[in-house]
Amino acid sequence: MGLTSWGLLGLLTFITSGLLAVTVWAWPRVASSGARSVGARVLILVGCQFAVLVTLVTSLNSYYLFYGSWADLAGAAGGKAQEMRDRPPPNPNAAAASQVVRTVRASLGPALGHGRVPERDGQVEHLDIRGIRTGLSSDAFVYLPPQYFQPAYANRRLPVVIFIAGYPASDKFVWISKGHIPADVAKAQQAGQLQPMIYVMMRPTVEKGWDTECADVPGGPKVETFFAQDVPEAVAETYRTARDRSGWGVAGYSTGGYCATKIAMLHSDRFSAAVSMAGHFHALLDTTTRDLYANSLELRNNSDLIWRLKNLPQPPISVLVASADVGEKTFPSAQRFMAEARPPLVVDKMLLPTGGHNFKTFRKYIPPSIRWLSDHLRGE
Repeated sequence: MGLTSWGLLGLLTFITSGLLAVTVWAWPRVASSGARSVGARVLILVGCQFAVLVTLVTSLNSYYLFYGSWADLAGAAGGKAQEMRDRPPPNPNAAAASQVVRTVRASLGPALGHGRVPERDGQVEHLDIRGIRTGLSSDAFVYLPPQYFQPAYANRRLPVVIFIAGYPASDKFVWISKGHIPADVAKAQQAGQLQPMIYVMMRPTVEKGWDTECADVPGGPKVETFFAQDVPEAVAETYRTARDRSGWGVAGYSTGGYCATKIAMLHSDRFSAAVSMAGHFHALLDTTTRDLYANSLELRNNSDLIWRLKNLPQPPISVLVASADVGEKTFPSAQRFMAEARPPLVVDKMLLPTGGHNFKTFRKYIPPSIRWLSDHLRGE
């Protein structure tokens, strides 16, 4: 039974309801002042409270997707750095010198009419990307717009946006199942609101239980290099993508928003635009990140985006900061970042009056962020 399944939540709800009913039935029967009765009442109260707590935590996990499986939960305690994986053997689906295994996942795409027709609805594909520089591997889901399959666009190269989810994003379908990117994009394109773009949807977690903050960890995984070099190269060799930086953007929510801004700032030769949806802008260190910078202040400053704006030349990119005035815990960090921005860095903002750090709020940022990216990227 899956950690986020309705079956598990239903079973826990049933057990909790049963324990509450037993409590109501048993309480008058253990109401005497003897030691055994007092002990029985304590056990009943502890059992009920524990059941309610487990049910509540499971419900919150199902909604926010902190952990998507029992293995993810078990791995949250930490572990050794991920070892380099062997590249897959050649096969008919392999592309980009065996860096990518490409599989059509038509059932994940939108259907705006009878059946799913790529020329009308676009198409979702799954990529297994294995970085030749870093040895890291990750799933990616790619939404190709209808124009990609239309003869009139056969010689066109489309802009690309890489979407990075927040940590831990255990659900690998999160951009599709909760972000609704393919469905929203297909409808917006039918209405003529977007230019055709390629959407690459990913998660930041390369090792379960470790929030690497998209850093090149000393002695550990080179996550920054993976997203800044391995992934764009693999995507570019697999699809008809824009050749230069003006056609490449990166976006994300929460940790993914930090990653998006960081990657664009540090690799402005590849990316020209970034969107941070409720992302922080400082170099976070906590129990989930472990020591990312080997106790080096220089390395940590290099990943502190506010420090970079204060002390280093401003990068020639555009950034959209999406946040909320009230209820968003990362808003103070966003304010400090925006206050330090100077040309050639251009910062736009999209602020909600209120909004918590949760996917219900993140979902509100996604459609306008996509429109902003459509306005700031160029195809060929």
